[in-house]
Amino acid sequence: MNKKTFVLIGTFLLMLSGCQSNENQQGYEGPEDTNETNVPEYVQSPEDIINMHGDITNVDTFYAFLESVNEGKEDEIRVVTYTTEGDPMLHDLKYDGEVIHSIKDTRRDSYGPGNVNEATCESIKVAKSEERTEYVLSGCDQGNNMILVIK
Repeated sequence: MNKKTFVLIGTFLLMLSGCQSNENQQGYEGPEDTNETNVPEYVQSPEDIINMHGDITNVDTFYAFLESVNEGKEDEIRVVTYTTEGDPMLHDLKYDGEVIHSIKDTRRDSYGPGNVNEATCESIKVAKSEERTEYVLSGCDQGNNMILVIK
């Protein structure tokens, strides 16, 4: 055979090997094998408190929730913090008149832990400094209790 035939056959084999399906490779997980298909799409509500890299919208709703907690009135809010990549992380807070039920959902965060953490907390602590105010859940039965940082 001549040199052209070898080049054509070699090129054909390279192209053919590039067309193989990934499903046969070890470690492949199709969409049906992951939890991503079970995560509902986040649709922003007008009431959601949005923290987009420090730019916060609906902060008045957050302050109203703090007031409800201080007065012992039932209330609930959702704080949505966006990652650098633009993925929403949801933090639902529900005050039942006695304790605060916290649910953090990071399943939509492509680079994060991708889980749902629940906690029951007693109160919200406020830590003020010159450059920012931090709102943190206190007396919780689980960790990672940051709610919001306002600069």
